[in-house]
Amino acid sequence: MLFIDGRRSRWNYLRAMGELRRKLRQNHYDLIHAHFGLAGWVARCQGRAPVVVSFMGDDVLGRPKRSGRITLYGWFLRISSFLLARMVSAVIVKSPQMKSRLRLDSAHVIPNGVDLELFRPMDQGAARRALGLDLKKKFVLFPYNPAEERKRFDLIEAAVGRARETVPELEILRAQGVPRERMPLYMNAADVLVLASVFEGSPNAVKEAMAVNLPVVTVDVGDAAELVGPTEGCYLVPREVQAIREKVVEVCHRGGRTRGREWIARLSMEKVAREIVEVYARLLRP
Repeated sequence: MLFIDGRRSRWNYLRAMGELRRKLRQNHYDLIHAHFGLAGWVARCQGRAPVVVSFMGDDVLGRPKRSGRITLYGWFLRISSFLLARMVSAVIVKSPQMKSRLRLDSAHVIPNGVDLELFRPMDQGAARRALGLDLKKKFVLFPYNPAEERKRFDLIEAAVGRARETVPELEILRAQGVPRERMPLYMNAADVLVLASVFEGSPNAVKEAMAVNLPVVTVDVGDAAELVGPTEGCYLVPREVQAIREKVVEVCHRGGRTRGREWIARLSMEKVAREIVEVYARLLRP
C-alpha cells in the first residue's frame, strides 16, 4: 500500500510518483486502485498495470465556499478528475450525482461500505456514561470540523438555537477528530444527526448513524436521500434554519430510535467489497 498525505502537503503527490515507480520495480502488481483524483494521477504516471480510480466527492464536485461557489482549487480538482476519468481502466464514484458530473456512462456507482460490526446499536445511557455526558440532555450530533465551511455548522447552530425555545435541554455534541473506534459511542449517545452540507459524495456519517438506528435530519445532498430512504424517523429537509429546527424538535419529542440498520444493511462493507472485486475481475479476465 502507498499512502499519500495530501492534506499535509500537496507536493506529496509528486513525491509519491517516484515511490510508486520503486514499488513497481520491486514487485509485480496486476492492478492499481487509487482513491481520490490526485492519487489517481500518481497511479496513472506508470504504464505497467491497469488503474482503477475511486473518486471520493470533492475531487469531482469541487470544493465550495459557504455560499456554494466553487473555489479555484475546487475547479482544478473537477477539471483534472474529468480528464483522468477518461485515461484509466475503470472508474468508481460514490453517488449518481458524481457519475452525472463526470459524464461517464461506464463509471461504477459504489458508495463506501459501513462497518456493521463496529457501528451497532447500544444502550444510550451506557454510551453517555462512557463519554461523561448528561443523561437528561438532548444532543444533536455534529461529527465534522465546524470550521469546514461546506459542512454548514453555522446553519445547524442557528437551527439548534431556535429549537431550544421548545427543547431547552438541547445541545450540539461535537465529535471532531474522534478516533473511529469511539465514534459509535457518540452515535449512540446522540438523539439525532443533522447534515446540512453544501456538497457531499456519499456521506459516511449518515450511513453510520443509520447503522446504529440514530434518527437523521439531512438536506438533499450527494446520495443522502437514498441513504435514509423510507426509514421512519429520518427526514429530508431544505437547507433552511426553520426547516431543520422543526424536524429536530419533532425528533426530540418523538424520542426513540429508528430501524435504519435494516435499510442500510445493503451497504455493509462485505457487500461493497464484493462489488469492487467484481470491477477488478472484469479488468483482469482474459
